[in-house]
Amino acid sequence: MSKVLAAVTLPINLPSSDPVLTIPQIWAGLLIKCKEPQHFVAAMSDCRVTSETETQIVRIITIGKEGMMGQPLGTELRERIELAKPMQADFYMDNGTHIANIVSVGPEEPGELYMTFTFDIVAPEGTDVEAEHAKTVKTGLTTVRHTIEVIRGLVKEGKL
Repeated sequence: MSKVLAAVTLPINLPSSDPVLTIPQIWAGLLIKCKEPQHFVAAMSDCRVTSETETQIVRIITIGKEGMMGQPLGTELRERIELAKPMQADFYMDNGTHIANIVSVGPEEPGELYMTFTFDIVAPEGTDVEAEHAKTVKTGLTTVRHTIEVIRGLVKEGKL
């Protein structure tokens, strides 16, 4: 078994950002991402939440794009999501893969917020780990950026 490890971080509120997002808005958006990931992650086509508490969501996701984490199109994966309100959601897949979505505060200003996604992906034996790392970083940055954009859009629409 091989592991692909990566972490990516982007600022949430740039000087040109409108509206400026708050931690409660970001957390509400991350909760939607946990329950309806297909709006945030293009590779997921469906999601069924099978159980939910204040601190945990269990869901079955369907891969809608071939190649996501080495899984073919149509594969269903079970994920357990541990919620640490209002800063972190940890996604654990049955195959041992762990992805975290983390919101952090910067040192300069009250609105200086960052979103980090970490990836600890279990990959099939023989995987080119360096190539998969580069792919994970590229995809991760796109996903963080898109997640922030979707949350900002939900705020603009008055849904958060």
